[in-house]
Amino acid sequence: PRRKTFNRRRIQFAYSVLRWHGRLGIIASLFILLLLVTGLALNHTERLSLDEKYVAAEWLLDWYGIAPKNRPVSYRTGSRWITDLDGHIFLDQTFIHESTRPIVGAHTTQEMVVVATEDTFYLFGHDGSLIEKMNTLPGKILRLGKRDDNTYIDTPLGIFSTDSNFVAWQQAETIPNWISSSSLPKPIQQTILDGYRGRGLPLERVVLDLHSGRILGAWGPYLMDAAAIILLILVLSGFYNWTI
Repeated sequence: PRRKTFNRRRIQFAYSVLRWHGRLGIIASLFILLLLVTGLALNHTERLSLDEKYVAAEWLLDWYGIAPKNRPVSYRTGSRWITDLDGHIFLDQTFIHESTRPIVGAHTTQEMVVVATEDTFYLFGHDGSLIEKMNTLPGKILRLGKRDDNTYIDTPLGIFSTDSNFVAWQQAETIPNWISSSSLPKPIQQTILDGYRGRGLPLERVVLDLHSGRILGAWGPYLMDAAAIILLILVLSGFYNWTI
């Protein structure tokens, strides 16, 4: 009788283990599926161009807190607008380049769009394509000016000018009209803000955060740790049921 009672209890315990094994298996399968899909995607990041694609979903951008730190700084030249928003340069409403330094001035000529930071001169076509990037300058650019077809820069070493070919700089003999920033029209500003947010979250980062659990914040990795523990329990419970 004692042996029968022992066997009955053992069978009941094994049944309970088997029942929880199935429940935990359903939960674990979701995590395994997530790890499989994201792991395969990360192994083929270059082929899938995950680092070149950006998330546009507003709720996900809000979740990550993707928003500019500074207000846009814009320069109006004729009918065109050149805007700097946290290093993202926009021509009118179109993103054209990314810079590590803030813009100190911009204007247009008949052939190109001129954008200056304190240490770099960018020459763009009117379609926004980059023509040339110039780093050899007389000094640190404090502000940008224009007079006739000539471009002027104010530096700690003095004022220098160059013609429309931008081949050489010489000490300026005249004072130009210095270019100052202007208030950007609201519709253009909103489009630029939307464009900035749209380039602020690479798809690769989202997939990587899904894989590690960090998309849920500080508690995400602990959730993935819990999933690993569940998998361990499944292995042990499966081995136990196999041995009885």
